[in-house]
Amino acid sequence: MREICFCGRVGKVEDREPVILESGEQALECPDCGDVDLVNWLKGEARTDIFEEAAKRHARRLSPNAA
Repeated sequence: MREICFCGRVGKVEDREPVILESGEQALECPDCGDVDLVNWLKGEARTDIFEEAAKRHARRLSPNAA
């Protein structure tokens, strides 16, 4: 799913960085400007799937040699 951040970054929602806020809520953070999206516009399984995919992509970026 593609999106445009407030900073102008265009990319997939799943390519944002997964973060946990002080409140304990999951969110996705723009890697360019740090804008945080709670992804409240998605509900249920779709929201869970976005966070799971974002976490997988983040892990791959941290360890590019991992499969």
